[in-house]
Amino acid sequence: MASVADSVVDLLRTVRRSKARLLAAAGDNIDSATQMLLRTMATDGPMRASALAAAVQSDLSTVSRQVAALVTRGLLERRADPVDGRASLLVVTEAGQSVIAEYEHAREAFFEQVLSDWTQAELRQFAHLLERFTSAYDTTHTQWMTDATRQSARPHDSEEGSTA
Repeated sequence: MASVADSVVDLLRTVRRSKARLLAAAGDNIDSATQMLLRTMATDGPMRASALAAAVQSDLSTVSRQVAALVTRGLLERRADPVDGRASLLVVTEAGQSVIAEYEHAREAFFEQVLSDWTQAELRQFAHLLERFTSAYDTTHTQWMTDATRQSARPHDSEEGSTA
């Protein structure tokens, strides 16, 4: 069990280093957080900024700043919400679709290189185990956070009434 936990920590550290190198090399290109916004919009379709923030589990002020930059660059546009004309929906533009496609192509090429000496059977097994691990990790983390929130919200017992 400890070796898996250590390997996950190593993987996260490697990914953070890789992201830092990518950001340094990107210059004016889109960073990974902004890329996630574009991909979410492309997958889920037009939505309000508040829905986008919820979808990527980020705060609205951060997402609003990122959205403003994407609108300025012409990668997203605001359109009137047909249900509520006072609100606007964010929509990926053609230029945004091109950026997403370019990123996806580069990502696929990168992983093809990383996994070039793996057999098809190994790839299938790894994908299956990684999906299983990710699902269990997310479920367990959500439960732990729910439990921690409940425990911190619970009034603390006084020393006199405590049975512990």
